[in-house]
Amino acid sequence: MPQPEYSGQEEPLADGACRVEKAEFTNGERIVSHTFTPVEDLPENVDWRNVDGRNYLSWNKNQHIPQYCGSCWAEGTTSALADRFNIMDNLENPTPVAINAQAIVNAYAGGSCNGGNPAKVYEYAFNNGIPGGSCMQYIAYNLQTADADIDMCRDCSPPPPAEGESGIENCYAVPHRKYYVNEYYSVKGAD
Repeated sequence: MPQPEYSGQEEPLADGACRVEKAEFTNGERIVSHTFTPVEDLPENVDWRNVDGRNYLSWNKNQHIPQYCGSCWAEGTTSALADRFNIMDNLENPTPVAINAQAIVNAYAGGSCNGGNPAKVYEYAFNNGIPGGSCMQYIAYNLQTADADIDMCRDCSPPPPAEGESGIENCYAVPHRKYYVNEYYSVKGAD
């Protein structure tokens, strides 16, 4: 899979993370419909970690384990998307939704372990769908070459690889659920 050009500008931060000044969509925003609530009608606070005793949010992740990877742009957006699915599903599913950040890094869908543009993840979800969290182990690594199927969702057979080997020869692509968005746009401020 060829690596698409990355148009975001990385800005190193004090803690070693990276961000883009402004997330930009390649093909513009996709707005199907939305309703604006007047600011005075908004609740004083909302905490999705505890709505009537239920937590709708995904778990904390560390993008630097097992090694350093500047994939905060992928981790944050996949977590935000998973949270939206959990809120939308009202946690009807006994297992909360998780969306795979490593698949996003593998697809170079907005960047790599060298930083990226979170807007591109929403575009990727709109155009291609993103695999669920169980499809790829997070390895915090940029693939040098990528196969569209096996690097999105795979299963592997024994034996486990020896230290320093990938073991990919014992792996194969598997069918998987994809999570899509039907719209995406920028939001800034309460108004």
